[in-house]
Amino acid sequence: MAFFDIFKKKQDTPPTGEQAQKQQEELSAGLEKTKTGLFSKLARAVAGRSTIDAGVLDDLEEVLISSDVGVETTVKIIRRIEERVARDKYMNASELQSIPVSYTHLTLPTNSLV
Repeated sequence: MAFFDIFKKKQDTPPTGEQAQKQQEELSAGLEKTKTGLFSKLARAVAGRSTIDAGVLDDLEEVLISSDVGVETTVKIIRRIEERVARDKYMNASELQSIPVSYTHLTLPTNSLV
C-alpha cells in the first residue's frame, strides 16, 4: 500500500557531509528550543517565592514530569533540592531561582551527539 510507504526509511544511503551537517543543525536547534522551554518553566515555578516549601517542590516536580524528564531523574533533582534546603536553611531569591536549573544541568546527560 502506497500510503504506508511514508513510514519507511527515506534514505537507504548515508547522508552526505552537507546533509549530515544540516540534520545536526536542525537537531541542535530543536534541543535548544526544548532546553529553553524547560528552564523557563522551572524559572516560573519558583518566581515570586522566597522559600522552598512543599508547594514549590510540587510545582517543580510537575514541570519536570510534564517536560518528559522522567520520574527517576525528577526524583533525583527533587532530592538534591531538598538536601540543599536542609543544609542551607535560608536562601535569597536569586539562589532559589538557580537551584532547579543547576541541579537539572547536573542530572541530565550532556549532548553527546556532536
